Amino acid sequence: MIEDQIESRMPRTAHIVLITGKRQLGKSTLCRHLTQALEAEGLQVRGLLTRTVGAHELEAEELPSHRVHRLTYPFDSEAGIGLTHFRINPEAMLRSSQALEAAFPTEIFVLDELGPLELKLGQGWVRVLTLLQEQAFCVAFIVVRPTLLAEAIHQLPTALYTVVEVTKESRDTLPQTLVHMALEICR
Repeated sequence: MIEDQIESRMPRTAHIVLITGKRQLGKSTLCRHLTQALEAEGLQVRGLLTRTVGAHELEAEELPSHRVHRLTYPFDSEAGIGLTHFRINPEAMLRSSQALEAAFPTEIFVLDELGPLELKLGQGWVRVLTLLQEQAFCVAFIVVRPTLLAEAIHQLPTALYTVVEVTKESRDTLPQTLVHMALEICR
């Protein structure tokens, strides 16, 4: 069974990589490239990627199925929960939360992103913090805004983490660097 094979390859202490950087520098794009490269290396990758599809609209892509669903309503809508620049669709958040539950165990876990909804309000994908405590993964790559980095580190279930900053200069080379890191940890 694949889960047994994954668990036998997991290190005793799982490693978390926090991916941070200024807005619009390519954190989500980095996660997409990283996911593709890790899958090409034969590693099991599970989690959620997000994609901006409008000024105030987001989609979530479930990994490994690549099913996509809308996370938000249009910002001028009366529906959903208002949060800074978005109107969250509660049904979509529930669906993506269920996908996160099903993501473990895995070799590689990717979450784009852990934001104010989780770290400040204790809502949204906050359950992932508990799931990470179980350490049923080798490496977790999690996007966190710079303004929430200290809060994320405080709430992390493990002391073994790395912070990687995406910059204009680093964003093109980071996927391969992170793939190499993941391969070293998982194998």
